[in-house]
Amino acid sequence: MEINKIKLHPAMTCEDGLSAIEISKKLKEAKDRRIFVVGENEKLLGIITTTDLVYKALAENIEISAKDIMTKEVKYIDVAESLEKAIEVMNDIKSFSCPVVEDGKIIGLISYHDIINHVVNPGE
Repeated sequence: MEINKIKLHPAMTCEDGLSAIEISKKLKEAKDRRIFVVGENEKLLGIITTTDLVYKALAENIEISAKDIMTKEVKYIDVAESLEKAIEVMNDIKSFSCPVVEDGKIIGLISYHDIINHVVNPGE
C-alpha cells in the first residue's frame, strides 16, 4: 500500500533565513520539537530540532539563522513509496515519524501511529 492513501500530518516549515529566536518562538507556539527548512518552491533543505537550537545557537550564545543550524541531510520518503518503505526509513532514522515529499517538496509527515491506525481501521 502506498503512502498517498493515508492522511498526512502537516509539517511545520520555515525559510532558511529565519532567525533562531523566531524558530524557537514558532516551535514553542506550536508545541513542536522540529521544523523543516524549505527553500525556493518549497523544496526541502533541512531540519531543525530543539536539540539543534540548544547546541548550535543557545550554547554558543550567538544569533544565527536556519541555514546555519539545520541538518542538511534529511531522510524522507516519497509519497509514491510503500508503507513498508516508510517503516524502514523510520527504523533507519530511529524516529516515530518521517517527512513525506512529492517532487522534492515537503507535503507532510507520516508516523508509526498513522500506519498502524490505517491497518487496523482501513476505511477511516
